[in-house]
Parts: sequence; C-alpha cells; structure tokens
Amino acid sequence: MIPAFVITGFLGSGKTTLLLNSARKHFKDKKVAVIVNEFGEVGVDGKVLENVYSSVVELPEGCICCTLHAEFEKALSEIREKYSPEVILVETSGSAEPFPVAFSLKSLGCSLEAIICVIDAKNFHKYKQDHTALYQIGGSNVVVINKVDLVSQEELQNLEEEVRSIWETYALRNTFTGEKVYSRLSIYKTAYGILPEEFFAGSYSLNDLLEISQGDHHHHSYYQSVQYYEEPIEYEELQRMFKELPEEVVRAKGIIRIKHAPYPVLVNYSFGYFDFGNELPNYKGKSFLVFISKTPAPIRMKL
Repeated sequence: MIPAFVITGFLGSGKTTLLLNSARKHFKDKKVAVIVNEFGEVGVDGKVLENVYSSVVELPEGCICCTLHAEFEKALSEIREKYSPEVILVETSGSAEPFPVAFSLKSLGCSLEAIICVIDAKNFHKYKQDHTALYQIGGSNVVVINKVDLVSQEELQNLEEEVRSIWETYALRNTFTGEKVYSRLSIYKTAYGILPEEFFAGSYSLNDLLEISQGDHHHHSYYQSVQYYEEPIEYEELQRMFKELPEEVVRAKGIIRIKHAPYPVLVNYSFGYFDFGNELPNYKGKSFLVFISKTPAPIRMKL
C-alpha cells in the first residue's frame, strides 16, 4: 500500500509548483516518486523535478488518462519495482481528466490519498466554460484555489461559491445508485501552491499503521487520534460512520474486521472518499482506525 496523490488542473494553474513545494516542505524525509505527463511546457518541468524527487517518469506527448493509459500503468509498475517509493505523486496533463489515473493507481494497489484540482484564481474566468476544466473539478475531492494574492477577497469568495456549484453539477456519481463518489469537497486557498501540513498528514504505509496500532505514536503539529474496536463491524455501519465524520477530519486509515468477511481489510478515508484496500490474512491485532484532524478534539465514533 503506497500513498498516492493525483494533481490535475488546467494549463498554467500551478500544478508543478504545488508538486515542488509539497515535496520540499512535507516529504523531505520520504522517498518520493512523481510521474508527470510531457505536454508542452511540462516536459521542461520534468527536467527540474529530477533534482527534487527520487525519480521522474516523463511520458510521451499526449494524455496519460486515455491514449497513454497502458504506458502509465507500465511506468508506475516499473517505478515501484526499481525505487520502492514511499509516496507517489502523479501530475496529469492540463487537458486530461483525473479519474482514469486514480482508477489505475487503485488497481495497482496504491492508497488514493486525494485527487487535487488546482485552479488559477486570476484566470479561471477565461477557461471555466471548458468541459475538461469542469470535469477536472467534478472528478476531484480537493480543490486548491491558487494565486489568491492576485485577486480581491470579494472575487475569491465568489470564485469559491462558483467552484462549489460546478462540483455539485459535475461531481462523479455511482452509476447504479446515483450517489456522489466523494461525499464532500474540500477547498484550500494558496498563493504559491503551499498547503498546510495536515493536508498530507496520515499518508501512512501499512508498516506505519502497524506501528501506530502498537502504541508507537509520534508527535506531530497536526492532530492524530486512534480508536480500537473489539468486535467485527457491519459494512453499512462503517460506511455510515465515514459519511458522518466532521469536516475537521481530513483522513482516517486503519485495519478493520468486517462481519462475514474472512480476513481483516485495510480501510482508507480521505477528504470524503471511503474505500477498502487489501485483505490482511496474517493480521492478528485489534481492529483500529487512525484519525487525522485539524482540531485537537479526539474523534470517538460509535459503531
């Protein structure tokens, strides 16, 4: 289970700046791999990224979400095999939609931490009618409104309202139930693509989770709480719990025994997105969840 982030957004919105700043500020002690799409100026950015990250894979010109789907999965498999990264960052082309990339990451055993759509606050009005831009917003569970130093507070407030309206209209939905794939949208505002620490906090590997479950709690500037469960949990109850989590909780991860399931499973909740990971037939400990929150109050969700 490797934590993975997908960064999408229209051309010139600041995706690569966000990648660089995130790596330097929040992942300096981890082995990070990034996959970028070579499209126009992004090829130049890839050469810059080589000096920051453990490895860079630049794909030929085109859209990694569709025409280069097979090459993307091959590149991801190779980078995992050769470099054993602790975190994967994927920057999509500005002309691409993010969900197929996220699906590939999931199918290859990565833990999807967030799909981030970066928006240019100053120039959004120039491209907001573009269908790709609309579906980039709808296909994300986090929107980063970038370059906020270039607009007024009134413009910023109107933009946030407009983004939320677009997301409600274009949000990904379950084909069978009609429910949103992401239960909510989180919006962050930045001037230079610098996000707060809690945004990336809790991007744990399986080994990290096991250490936490054994009481090895590290001190962080964000807020972390652990809850243990003695009995197996009904799937519907777990799903309900995640839907009712307050917005202050940005992420929750753990290992849970589900009623009528043969083995414990990895559970991942991130910015309104809840899913299961691998089964763990050799895990013998208690069920537990680790909650990452913006506030110091411990999370105590009754099941």
